Amino acid sequence: MQTNQVVTAVTSHPLASITIVGVLILLTSTLLNLTRRPSNKFLFPPGPKPLPLLGNLHQLPLTKPFFTLTKWSHDYSAPILGLHFGRQPVVVLNTWRAVRDLFDQRGAIYSSRPHIPMVNYIVPGPYHVAFMPHDRNWRRGRAALVSFLRDDELDKVRPIQQAESTQMVFEILREPAAFEKHVLRAFCAVILESVYGVRGTRAMADRFFEIQDDWAGILDMGAMPPLDVFPWLRYVPSALTPWPGWRKRSARLAVAQRSYYKELFERGRKSVGEGRAKESFLAKLLERRGKEGFVDIELVYIAGFLIEAGADTTAVASLTFILAVAAHPGVQRRAHEEVDGVFGDKMPTEIDAVKLPYLQAILWEVIRWRPGFPLGLPHATSKDDVYEGYFIPAGTTVLMNTWAINHNEEDFPNPDAFDPARWLVDDTSAPLPGYSSDSVFVSTDESSRRRSYAFGAGRRVCAGQEMAERSLLLTIAKLLWAFDMRRPEAGTILDTNVETGFKDAVLTGPKESKIEFKVRSEAKEALICREWEAADAVLSKFV
Repeated sequence: MQTNQVVTAVTSHPLASITIVGVLILLTSTLLNLTRRPSNKFLFPPGPKPLPLLGNLHQLPLTKPFFTLTKWSHDYSAPILGLHFGRQPVVVLNTWRAVRDLFDQRGAIYSSRPHIPMVNYIVPGPYHVAFMPHDRNWRRGRAALVSFLRDDELDKVRPIQQAESTQMVFEILREPAAFEKHVLRAFCAVILESVYGVRGTRAMADRFFEIQDDWAGILDMGAMPPLDVFPWLRYVPSALTPWPGWRKRSARLAVAQRSYYKELFERGRKSVGEGRAKESFLAKLLERRGKEGFVDIELVYIAGFLIEAGADTTAVASLTFILAVAAHPGVQRRAHEEVDGVFGDKMPTEIDAVKLPYLQAILWEVIRWRPGFPLGLPHATSKDDVYEGYFIPAGTTVLMNTWAINHNEEDFPNPDAFDPARWLVDDTSAPLPGYSSDSVFVSTDESSRRRSYAFGAGRRVCAGQEMAERSLLLTIAKLLWAFDMRRPEAGTILDTNVETGFKDAVLTGPKESKIEFKVRSEAKEALICREWEAADAVLSKFV
């Protein structure tokens, strides 16, 4: 998406002279259709000056653009930032108040999705709930997902979460060097078992995350040609662009993703038919099929979306937690004291957040400090709107800059420091606006700020937030109870810098790190082994 790289790649290629004239003609042909200022007394939000045709594309880096967007928000001192990607108007929300006012309070206007051409290369139709426009199909897909995420349904998932988190601890005890694989497998397994009734093996998880890494990479800004801005790029040989092989890459991913989701769907349907997966989400989806008018391919992607939303994001947050506490031994010592005080020699099972305020504060600090989706997924406006005196036309792409919100120095002093105590009332004299509690900040005003924007906002907010919180709290409690997580050698520095230590993708998480896991006592080691046997018995019903 970086124009200077497009120009460099094209003009330096030995066959450039063959196509450059044609490309220039295509560019020139659109000169009469430049971005027009609406006939409106209100101006578009302020931002860096765009160029004809290109807009602001030439000013955005190919990786981690949220840093640049955050800097611009400071430069222009406005609640929202106005840009153009080619002719496409883009508005960036850099404050929680703007997110509340637009996504939360004007959801009827700000809940659609922009057209993302690359999604069409991967998904064979309008079936992916995350990328659907705000229409009837999205609403019925969303309703199906919410039915799985009700409190009474989540209670049925708890035994699976308990068993898989125990197996994860056991696997780390036996093979600590592969802790990342064990964490990924555990979170993927919870979804595979609760959604499809299929046992979450290492092979199944590895296959999913290989697909998902490519999917997240393709969706990252700048990773693929901006066909929404320059549709003619689809006709240019990929070897003449900065994205050589992009068609083959997207075609491979489309086949791999569809095959994986269809295989799971058929396995799950067979288990339901044989009476072995009556409590699975897929069983309920199949019951709703006739009433809601779903066809099989829609159900394939609704269930598949749950793996993407429920496995990847929580696994990334858990790996960020491990990196954070290993790099901050003082935080880990305090957390050990709290967990030991509540659970003693018994492995954590049911988590009462009220009794574990510091543990809960760690969770909120993890997703504030290094949010998995620094820019979230883009929204789109369905009607013209005016906000704070600025005109936002219909069809505008609207980005929530979660990074800027989470690293606002007024709300979070020294924002790049990992400091869970900032969430505890007893440890601060300046609680966040809109929050009050005896222990941990909790929003008391529904119209005020959300406790976290890591789960999105508005009508597109993550429906699985409660499930994710429960799973993450249980996981980090068990890890803290069982292990001392630390640098492999004294003096070793773990890279917690988001620019160098975290991946470049729409969903960003820590790069591979060497972290030592030392079991905290022989008694705990023996108990982990016994608890694993009980967990394995619970999970053995899945095949």
